[in-house]
Amino acid sequence: RGTTSKLQPMAVSPSFIAVSLLSAVSLTSAFSPSLPSQLALRNGAESALCTSHGRAGGMIRGAGGLVMMAKKKAGKAGGADKMQVILKGDIEGVGKANEVVQVNVGYFNNFLRPKNLGVIISDEEVAVKIEKEQEELARIKQEAVDAAELIKSMGSVVLKRKVGAGNKIFGNVTHKQIIEEVKKKSDGKVKLTLKQKMDLPTVEGLGSYTVPVQLHPEVAGTIKLEVQEQKK
Repeated sequence: RGTTSKLQPMAVSPSFIAVSLLSAVSLTSAFSPSLPSQLALRNGAESALCTSHGRAGGMIRGAGGLVMMAKKKAGKAGGADKMQVILKGDIEGVGKANEVVQVNVGYFNNFLRPKNLGVIISDEEVAVKIEKEQEELARIKQEAVDAAELIKSMGSVVLKRKVGAGNKIFGNVTHKQIIEEVKKKSDGKVKLTLKQKMDLPTVEGLGSYTVPVQLHPEVAGTIKLEVQEQKK
């Protein structure tokens, strides 16, 4: 006896049917894009596709909407709407020159880049920048430490002044005068500036004085000052 085989119906998911319908409608609409029946069929297919993904029909309009939503979510999650730039000048509310900041892509394209106020910088470039800045800060601090040691070892700086009654000197002792004498005494190795804080005491007569000076935020030195009589 012949054997009769029965064909088993294949289970097809609603998502597969919806995508197939969308493809068929897109192909047909290329030749007859204005047929109302095709629009109705496409809307029905889109609703089926949304339902198969557990979404309401009004939330997503077709496969294109799914892609756009995915891109939007990926942008929010990965910070794609932000970019890392280094500023070329001070910008109020954003940052100072040479500072690395995160800004919106639109702000960079529409403002920073056209005005040449910022450039894109990678994480690797930021790491190199930080390393160089740390090296420079360490160098500056070491120079201050060396200057403090030299000031300590070079002895007193001497200022000559004419003396009047009661051994009071004529004229004032100024920061600039001390800076010049320290430079001479150290053979130009210690170059102080007026920007450095110097606690100059009131000098009215002959004698010895100490003048603390801030060489660096973390380094201080003490200048020994000797005021002597200027002979005729």
